[in-house]
Amino acid sequence: MTRGFVTLTTGDIKYYKMAVNMLASFRLHNPETKFAIICDRENEYTAKFDDVVVLENANGDYRDKFSLLVKSPYDENIFIEPDCLIYRNLDFFWDLLSKESDFSSFGWNNGGLDCWFKTEETKNRLFELVPELLRDADVPLFNPGYLFIRNGERCEKMYSDCLQIAERIKSDDLLRDYAPILCNGKLRDDPIFDLGMAINDFICHAQPKESKCISLPSKYIINQIDMVNGKLDVTDKNGKEFKDCSLLHFSTRRVMEEGLYPWQCAIMNTYLKHGKAYKVLDNSLVEFSFNIFRLIKTRVKHFFKF
Repeated sequence: MTRGFVTLTTGDIKYYKMAVNMLASFRLHNPETKFAIICDRENEYTAKFDDVVVLENANGDYRDKFSLLVKSPYDENIFIEPDCLIYRNLDFFWDLLSKESDFSSFGWNNGGLDCWFKTEETKNRLFELVPELLRDADVPLFNPGYLFIRNGERCEKMYSDCLQIAERIKSDDLLRDYAPILCNGKLRDDPIFDLGMAINDFICHAQPKESKCISLPSKYIINQIDMVNGKLDVTDKNGKEFKDCSLLHFSTRRVMEEGLYPWQCAIMNTYLKHGKAYKVLDNSLVEFSFNIFRLIKTRVKHFFKF
């Protein structure tokens, strides 16, 4: 049985650059683990990955994300979005995610319906369009920034189901323009994945209490951050502390423009190019640069641009 991590990138070259940044941060803490990329073309960036899968007919939309269900190259795969940075070894992901079902993520096993289809009218229309979805079914809700996929017939069926559900929604006058399931006017993959999971009896795993995956880092107070030495401690808006977090999922352009992403990439690349010198200075350098970053962020909005 083969195991490995995988990411997905199609379209603009900036996404390939993000994928390489994510890969570099991953290999700081996971040097022996295979990492593949699914993409729409090979280039200098894809050459850095262990395995490359080229989508012959990439669409540049939700359908590319669904292809993870049938194109992931290993028997067991963990997908990581390219707009993530990794802060520790992720081997524990296998123990948490692979034991639940052939497709899984961190999240909740209900709440998806109320999140995406907020009115009775839209819920009723959904049940009409997707009769496979039972009215008393629990629809999962999860962050699709990291997924577990075990290749096989069950994921192949979910792939077919997701494509069909998306086409039914797009053809419906009420739902195709329904804001909660759109992103920049295009259908989101998140709600379709949630519905596909419900139909196929796939379940989510609870977010780990330790080694938390942080989404939208602008909503957290970062207490300590050091990618090279694998340290990320944060406090959420309720004052709860999380130590030794695993990754940051930046998720939106606005979050990247706040400066944390380019600053972390700059620190990482400095270390990779000048490792010996960095090791001598790392404690003082990281602490000093972090303090400068916090000062700039509090005084000048959007000082950095991605």
